[in-house]
Amino acid sequence: MSRALGNRSRQAVFLCYHSIAERGAPYLALSPDLFERQLAMLRRLGYRSGGLADLERLARGERLPRPTVFLTFDDGFRDNFLVAQPMMAEYGFHPLIFVMPPFVDDGRGFDWPELADAHAENPELLRSLTWSEVEQMVDLGAEFGSHTLSHPHLCQLDDERLAAELRESRRAIEERLGACEMLAYPFGEWNARVARVAGDVGYRFAFSLPQGHQREIGPLCIPRLNVDFRDGPARFFGKLRPSGRRLLLSRSGERLRGIRSRARGEQP
Repeated sequence: MSRALGNRSRQAVFLCYHSIAERGAPYLALSPDLFERQLAMLRRLGYRSGGLADLERLARGERLPRPTVFLTFDDGFRDNFLVAQPMMAEYGFHPLIFVMPPFVDDGRGFDWPELADAHAENPELLRSLTWSEVEQMVDLGAEFGSHTLSHPHLCQLDDERLAAELRESRRAIEERLGACEMLAYPFGEWNARVARVAGDVGYRFAFSLPQGHQREIGPLCIPRLNVDFRDGPARFFGKLRPSGRRLLLSRSGERLRGIRSRARGEQP
């Protein structure tokens, strides 16, 4: 297995996006203008877009042909279709998007407790893709995986509900799209039990979103770095550099980020 799955190498960068919108949920959205500048930087620096086939190569210990960025999107916001997809296509990139089938069934709003206030303020922005939009994106090169059924804190679930959230969401996507090999843990939270169950129900790759240090590396615990409205050119470039990612995913980086965030009154 390649250590590139640890998100600390020149070979592979794993980034996590949510919404591309002018107004969105705090710390989940960034503006289309900023997103376009990030895409332009990635193209200028020679990155190619990564997908499932590249994950398989990395898991076998193979090298990728050139530096690769995995543009993952959690939740499946409708603006991923309306805004992000056309921009990525223009710059030669494609996304990996993680959706919740019950929300996709009717394009419903994202109103779980952590987003309830933001959804009440902007109900049209905090909405899911529909299956029609998902299928159109697949035709344009997007790849899809599961984000469970209801966006729970997986580590807090009992074994039965944990297995159901992972198994049934995978089954629904597989029935609609033909396959579902990838998972993004809601809130980026996981532990050994969650990863074991994810593998047992058939996922081959799963992504976390650590707030700091993550020592474990493997196909079912691939750490990503979140990208949001704070990631201007300098900060975003730092996330592309191996040294920057090593720092952000270290214990020292975790402490530094906490100190800075408290000083600014921000989330880490």
